[in-house]
Amino acid sequence: MTMNRMLSLAFALLAANVAVAADEFKPEPGFVRIDNGKNLDGWLGAKDGWTVADGCIHLVAKSAKENIYNEKTHSGDCIIRFEFKASMGADSGFYVHGKQLQVRDYPTVGPKPYAGPAKPAGQWNSIELDFTDNYAVVKPDGEVSEKAWKIGVDPKKGVGIEFDKGEMDYRNIVIKEKKN
Repeated sequence: MTMNRMLSLAFALLAANVAVAADEFKPEPGFVRIDNGKNLDGWLGAKDGWTVADGCIHLVAKSAKENIYNEKTHSGDCIIRFEFKASMGADSGFYVHGKQLQVRDYPTVGPKPYAGPAKPAGQWNSIELDFTDNYAVVKPDGEVSEKAWKIGVDPKKGVGIEFDKGEMDYRNIVIKEKKN
């Protein structure tokens, strides 16, 4: 077997494994996934600059025209989790009811409370927002960085993702409504 053929087979296997991994994500009980890992169905707004590849919503900010919002809405008391990967110096945002939480290459761009637990550009990070009475405890990569981040005032906007600078990937966006 030639070296080129071996490399082609290796890349094909790697691509197949990535596709399978995206399809294998199963939310924890009680959580509902709002990104499907296949396309932008359910997301509203101009989708220029937004694609789905390898199970991730991929953003190329210089090609995007506007933020996208998921058509599903949720209550103020919920838990939202997602993973993201930022390119070097990338800056984006995650909207909840119209208010933005900065999502970016934290080690390079900051802010400091998020930079400590964050992994460097090109690596996957996670964020959990645990809302009670319209305020969230924000945990990037499992560490509390904010104890009272206020939710936005427009519940019709649900969850959104901002385009700003660089390239970003988002995946496994899930929501769990809290029972009263």
